[in-house]
Amino acid sequence: MTPRRPHPARPFAARFAPSLAVLALLVALVAASCARAPKPGGDWASVRELTPAALAGQPMFDPALAATADGRVALTYVTRDTGGADLWIVVSRDSGAHFSAPLRLNARHGKVSSYPESRAVPVFGPRGLLAVAWASERDTGRMADDIVVRASADDGANFDPETFLNDDRAHPKSTYHGFVTLDVSPQGRIVAAWIDARGETLAPGEEEPRIAQLSSTFSDDGGRTWSPNMLIARAVCPCCRPTLRLSPTGLAAIAYRGVRDSLRDPRMAFSRDGGASFDDDTLLWADGWKIDACPVAGPALSMSHGTGFVAWTTGADSCAGVWLAPWRMNAGAAGARRPLADPKLEPAHALLSPMGARTLAAVLARPERGRHALGVCTIAPDGAASRWQWLGAAARSAAIAGADAQHAYACWLEQGDAGPRLRLVELTRR
Repeated sequence: MTPRRPHPARPFAARFAPSLAVLALLVALVAASCARAPKPGGDWASVRELTPAALAGQPMFDPALAATADGRVALTYVTRDTGGADLWIVVSRDSGAHFSAPLRLNARHGKVSSYPESRAVPVFGPRGLLAVAWASERDTGRMADDIVVRASADDGANFDPETFLNDDRAHPKSTYHGFVTLDVSPQGRIVAAWIDARGETLAPGEEEPRIAQLSSTFSDDGGRTWSPNMLIARAVCPCCRPTLRLSPTGLAAIAYRGVRDSLRDPRMAFSRDGGASFDDDTLLWADGWKIDACPVAGPALSMSHGTGFVAWTTGADSCAGVWLAPWRMNAGAAGARRPLADPKLEPAHALLSPMGARTLAAVLARPERGRHALGVCTIAPDGAASRWQWLGAAARSAAIAGADAQHAYACWLEQGDAGPRLRLVELTRR
């Protein structure tokens, strides 16, 4: 059969218009789902060194931050000696110009269980509330940790005694609890969630279970008493920190990494009663990352009135790197994902924090050969991002905290002669 020839009067573009339209649509879809993050470089913020003189040069580990628009800044960190690990806090009430003397939070010396992914969490609340949560070793050893909170009603000048959040401490099979996340509503409700191994059996020599659940509790009296523990989700990755956010309108969301048949895909659960119950659970993205080892990289979350951004790391062959996607309540992902940072920079450990209407984002990456730095950028509500700004040398174990629309804080560790030393800076948008 003779092939059919196109009509001679029909121009080339017209003949291929349907194919070109399809091609354009495919290109647009690929661009939306695989858009490159802002190129390295730029200078969107001025940087002011704030490292407290009392901490300069001292070896420390696992720093964490909290900040508010009225100038309160809290920095927690861990020290180690032959007796174990201790948790400390310093507080500023003048945007980091001055800090209080270091205060040890753990009542029993050496009994803090901490590493970068499962570190302490400080949060500020209304009327002088400051709460800090961490994992505490039992005397029987690290494979039986509890979740502990200490709260202050005067911005950290004085702290109440420790309260234990997991209510299974007396159960004979109570084992591992860790990777705590914490937030406070504008009304003063403190909500905590953590990875919980109750009901799971640890294999000999293991410090964490191979599968776990996500539990939570809340306090309406400044951390003095807590509600009965509530199950949020089962089949949870036991080695990736979840992230919890509360909104002024009584909404709550938590991002975590699930584990089903060794798949480590990011998920979200939602609450419409301020964290008293979580009644919806959604798969964010089916990356297809299947790994029998621990990813040790939980998702990060920002929230504003029931929407925000979520960022996560994946090692799936088809999309390895750190990804960012918008989300909304009870729906999960609400738009295309895109790389948060160029995969060529080897980004890892994404962090997100509210910064006014924008979101402050951070990654640990390699902007130059041989240099490991902390990258920070801001993301507008429509997803437009600033250029990356790179901080530190040999940076690791970082934390960020937005204060208001113009100011934020970042801290990280750098290797010093005596061990890891802390760097703390204030970022001011230009």
